[in-house]
Amino acid sequence: MISDTTIVTALGQRIALERRAQHLSQKQLAADICSQPMISQIEKGTYIPNAILLAKICQRLHLSITNDLLHDYLVIDSLPEFAPTIQALCNQHQYAKMLTYLDDDSLVQQLHRQIDLQTYYYYYGVALFQTQQPVINSLRYLKLALAETSHSEASLWTSTEGLILAAIAYIEQHETQIIDTTKFEQLRTALKTNRLLSFDENINSFYYLYSLSLFEHAEYSFALLIANEGIDWTTTHQSHYMLADLFLVCAKAAEQLSQPSTAEVAYQKSETLATIFDITTHSF
Repeated sequence: MISDTTIVTALGQRIALERRAQHLSQKQLAADICSQPMISQIEKGTYIPNAILLAKICQRLHLSITNDLLHDYLVIDSLPEFAPTIQALCNQHQYAKMLTYLDDDSLVQQLHRQIDLQTYYYYYGVALFQTQQPVINSLRYLKLALAETSHSEASLWTSTEGLILAAIAYIEQHETQIIDTTKFEQLRTALKTNRLLSFDENINSFYYLYSLSLFEHAEYSFALLIANEGIDWTTTHQSHYMLADLFLVCAKAAEQLSQPSTAEVAYQKSETLATIFDITTHSF
């Protein structure tokens, strides 16, 4: 299990980056908020700020905890409002409204590039699944999204393609009592052998979906292994997206494996991250 220092590394680096970009010293950032040494500790990842302290720091840096410090939603360049709208609907679990938004003809008419169509089909497939539409419809859109590949390297993956494949694998497994890890392992191998064309935080979802699928099929030891692998991957890439959820899978799996101390530590880390970044972990 990784340390709290590793968990907050990405947060500290982002705060330091924004502070320097705004030509502020640590003392100036800390003024009337906390001490300069505390800012230094936060930036080094050796101190976890509470939610109130983090909010004050973000306010001074003109950052939004829920937008600027969280992961990037897939974007469509010709529609600057697309990603914020999708993010808001996802955060509110308003998937029926997402379908209504995606069905707007004026939006569809502005999808000119393969990557735009890929993004559109992905979110449409996810919204269908979340609104409990027939699974075949959700998978149809996700497979359309995967087909909109914008590069010719068959052995390589973009983060978006990895995210789509993980969603397909999870939904297929969700509908059956038989565990088949083929698609998950295909992507896991690609990540281990550096066959990812580009990295963005969305790929972290792969480890969460894989470990969750294993947990739902009572493969608790393997679920714990994949969740911990995802935690290592996420923190190695100086990210925090999905960490709280990955720790929650660790905790749930450890409980099933009668490892109470491991479960307790994982629950604490999950709750700490959820508080820091003002997020709600997925319930299962």
